[in-house]
Amino acid sequence: GSICRTSTGKLARIQTDSVVEMLREFYPDLCFEIVAMSTTGDKILDTALSKIGEKSLFTKELENALERNEVDLVVHSLKDLPTSLPPGFTIGAICKRENPLDAVVFHPKNCGKTLSLLPEKSVIGTSSLRRAAQLKKKFPQLEFRDIWVLSCCFVMVL
Repeated sequence: GSICRTSTGKLARIQTDSVVEMLREFYPDLCFEIVAMSTTGDKILDTALSKIGEKSLFTKELENALERNEVDLVVHSLKDLPTSLPPGFTIGAICKRENPLDAVVFHPKNCGKTLSLLPEKSVIGTSSLRRAAQLKKKFPQLEFRDIWVLSCCFVMVL
């Protein structure tokens, strides 16, 4: 059988289940076992990941297991991969992209509005530097903050 290791996060498990299902269609005679493993990125809950500066937060432990031949394959989100793969590693497949659209959740006082209709200096929370940069370019009148920082402030207010 083939062992597939993934991060313990819910999204990682959904992605891994999807990949393994595709593999089972192509290789019906193979047995795949999915094993979850906690990664550095899964364990850091008190700091915005973009502030850490460490690369491979969600991939390093999984790649180490692959290098030690403890597993046969690992599944990652492409966004979590470092720009340079470790020596000897290769991307074996890139699956068809699902819906890339993001969702926006508005405060009830802004119900029915769009981002372009929000008052100037409205604060938008996101955990993605890429998303913040894209939105800042299109909506320069808005402010963007890391969602982790906003959630800490929210918790402290309660």
